Amino acid sequence: MIKGLKPAIEQLSTQEKRAAVLWIIVIVLITLKIYQGDHSFFTQHFNDPSWSTPVADWFRWLYHHLASLLLWAIVPFIIIRAFFKERLSAYGWQLGDWRFGLKATLLAVVIMPLPVYISSLNPEHREWYPLTTLATASIGYFSLWGLSYIPHYIGWEFMFRGFVGIGMSKHYGKIGATGIQVIMTTLLHIGKPMGETWGAVIGGVYLGWLTYRTESVWWAILFHFYLGMLNTWMCA
Repeated sequence: MIKGLKPAIEQLSTQEKRAAVLWIIVIVLITLKIYQGDHSFFTQHFNDPSWSTPVADWFRWLYHHLASLLLWAIVPFIIIRAFFKERLSAYGWQLGDWRFGLKATLLAVVIMPLPVYISSLNPEHREWYPLTTLATASIGYFSLWGLSYIPHYIGWEFMFRGFVGIGMSKHYGKIGATGIQVIMTTLLHIGKPMGETWGAVIGGVYLGWLTYRTESVWWAILFHFYLGMLNTWMCA
């Protein structure tokens, strides 16, 4: 069977081989994150029964966030540099058009509090957030939570807007690649409140095109991080 595949693989163009490799890497990394990189994995294997519920929540989500950084940012960094022989900036790891990005960020700061506040009134939403009550126990804890939270957003946005969004746009165009990353991120929200899942659809399109427009994932990271922290505060 393997011998039969070899001629077919050899007939593929360099671009087709690159696309196939990219798909395999993305599928493997997402699967690892869903199982080994999830907070439930930490609870099953590393949780200490002596911890209080807020402390246990903090550590399991810290594990979850650091796994996002490792699997969805650091590993792709290595693959891009060592195997694709490309610059990270080609995948949005740069400031890019910072003037436009800054304007978009400031606009989000003004606009987003109202919809986030409305969603925070939904009982289903408040069952999920805040992820740990310690996050809003004080300003100090809130700041510390932000430091532990941002690795997740760096990993998430680099993976889906950079590695997938920009990486696959070279094969499927920007519209096709946007559709791919929106489908992925929406599916990863299934099981969360319905409003948040629909928000992932809208947000996926917006952040995908913001990344294309600025040629940077950092503005998507800032937007998503701001949204997460705002949601944490309002739900508490």
